[in-house]
Amino acid sequence: PLVVQPDHRLHGVGRRLVSDLETIARERGVITMLIGTDDEIGATTLGNVDLYVNLSRRLGQAAARGDHALTFYRRLGYAVVGVIPDANGVGKPDILMAKRL
Repeated sequence: PLVVQPDHRLHGVGRRLVSDLETIARERGVITMLIGTDDEIGATTLGNVDLYVNLSRRLGQAAARGDHALTFYRRLGYAVVGVIPDANGVGKPDILMAKRL
């Protein structure tokens, strides 16, 4: 997991960590970076809903509600490419995001 202490957020620390990881991965021949971000508290439109109903529509409209890593990773060029419904309990999915390096 990538976590930046609250008092160090919004200073580019997370962005630099991800950038360095991408550089290392690219140097090792990685083509696509895949990350997962949980939604255990309903902080996105994919949390606290039945993802087995209208899944493709929900994925296309995935958005953060407030402060969630989905927004951070989108700013870095990652796209939602899938979801694992109920990965952390009913209504608590893992959101899969990817970026071509």
